Amino acid sequence: MGALGSLLKILVMMAIGIFCRKSNLLSRTGTSEIKKLITSIVLPVAIFNALAMAEYDRKMVMLFLIILVLLLIAFGVGFLSCPILPEPYKRYLPFVTSVYEGGMMAFPLYMSLFGEEKLSNIAIFDIATMLFCFSVFISALQAVESGKKINVSNMVNCALHNPVFIAAVMGIFCGVTGLIKTLVGSDVGIVYTSIKDIITAVLNPLILLIVGYDFEFDAKRIVVASKAILVRVVTQGILLIPLLFFILHQYPGNTFMLGAVFIYMSAPPSLGIQSYIETEEPNKFISTVNSLYMIVTLIVYAIVAVTLT
Repeated sequence: MGALGSLLKILVMMAIGIFCRKSNLLSRTGTSEIKKLITSIVLPVAIFNALAMAEYDRKMVMLFLIILVLLLIAFGVGFLSCPILPEPYKRYLPFVTSVYEGGMMAFPLYMSLFGEEKLSNIAIFDIATMLFCFSVFISALQAVESGKKINVSNMVNCALHNPVFIAAVMGIFCGVTGLIKTLVGSDVGIVYTSIKDIITAVLNPLILLIVGYDFEFDAKRIVVASKAILVRVVTQGILLIPLLFFILHQYPGNTFMLGAVFIYMSAPPSLGIQSYIETEEPNKFISTVNSLYMIVTLIVYAIVAVTLT
């Protein structure tokens, strides 16, 4: 019942989110404010603590570099695959094939199986994604939308003003220096842990409620969205092979890292893509892709729940 119970909890919270949308119990404005709360305070605190408590070694550096290379490959595959889709969708395919929705999808799913104390195992995967996302990815997306060239200053400004990115950098610094680990071992650490626990306690339910709220798609776009999903599934499936080989070789018998690999690599594209797309039709296309891809994520999650927990 453990694995089934975890899956049921997630489905129930998503169902509540769907109910909130259909019954107008929550408005789009309300969910936007909840997302802002999650990404500005709750998620940064969880990410900071996870990375501050993580162990850093040569394997972590290698993992970071591998993820970064895989992101660049997936992004390139997206550009090469653009002719598969018709206008006006094809120019958005690179943004569908690459990056992973860690904070709003992979993290809560992972924590529901392995606990918040193991979050660093999957958060470490997201460091390279955040670096890539808040630089090349978003700048390229803005360039596609505006027709302007990629601006380096905008890339830096975007990263330096993102709370999750700042929390990740601070968390890595504290993790490498051991500051938080020393603090946790003192009397002050009890207060720190209590405050952290209170803030992060709402993370999973709030995120899953929002994910459920956003779970909708237009039947008219299923065919074109399915083509984009197929490209992503095939691309990520191939890229999973070298990453899985690395994990099995460097972390033998570590089910926490195995679970992190499968859940993270099966996560949908960034749910924040839509906030950068002003044109209605491409926006609905991305929404349909993300919603349908959540089904893929939940299937992989169920398999991980049954086999690794």
